[in-house]
Amino acid sequence: MSRDESSPAVPSHWSRAGAGEHYAGNRWRDTRARERDVRLLERVLHGSKLRDHDPQQLRRILDVPCGAGRLTPFLSSLGTTTGVDVSPQMIAVSIGQRTRASAFALPFVDGAFDLVVCCRLLHHLTTDEDRVLLLAELARVARGPVALSYWDAASWHAWRRRRGLRKGHDTRVPIPRRQLARLLGDVGLRIQERAHSMRFVSPQTWVLAVPE
Repeated sequence: MSRDESSPAVPSHWSRAGAGEHYAGNRWRDTRARERDVRLLERVLHGSKLRDHDPQQLRRILDVPCGAGRLTPFLSSLGTTTGVDVSPQMIAVSIGQRTRASAFALPFVDGAFDLVVCCRLLHHLTTDEDRVLLLAELARVARGPVALSYWDAASWHAWRRRRGLRKGHDTRVPIPRRQLARLLGDVGLRIQERAHSMRFVSPQTWVLAVPE
C-alpha cells in the first residue's frame, strides 16, 4: 500500500506560497531550537557507533522530508545525501541534491540507502495505519538503520495537552514509547538507540531503528 503526495495525512500548509522561506527563516530563527534536531540525531548515531563511521558505511543517506535542508550540512559530512520533500516550496529553497516526492511513495529501489533519516513527520500522522505506511516505506529503501523523530507521549507537554491545559490548536500527535516500538516491529525494525533533550519535559525525541 502507498499514498500519493495529496495524502490528507500530511499537512497542506507546507505547500502554500512562502512556506519554504518561512521554514528556512522565521520558523527556526531561535538558534537553540534550530540545532536541537541535529544534536539529537548526532547522539543516536554516536550511540550506535555510526557517527565515527567507516566512510564506506554511509555512502548514501536519505533525508525525508528534507524541508528547507536544515539537516543537510550535518548529513553531508557523513555521506552523499539526497533530500526528498513533497512540497515544491521546500524544494525551491533547499540546498543540495533534491527530489520532489511523497514519503509514502519514494522513487527509489529497495535498500537504496545506507541510512534513512525522517525528521518531524511522524508526529503529524494521526492513525497507526498512516504511521505503518510511512515506516514501511522508510524501511523498504533502507539498507541499514532508520533514524526518525517522534513526539513522546510521556512528556510534560503531552500530559498538559491531554489535560486540556495548553491553549491553542496543535495538530502534532504524541505517541507512547511502546506503541512506536510495536509499529516499528510491524515493519521489521527494532529500536537500538534513543535520544531526547529533556526526558519527560521536551516531547521531541529521536530513535535509531535497525533491521530485526
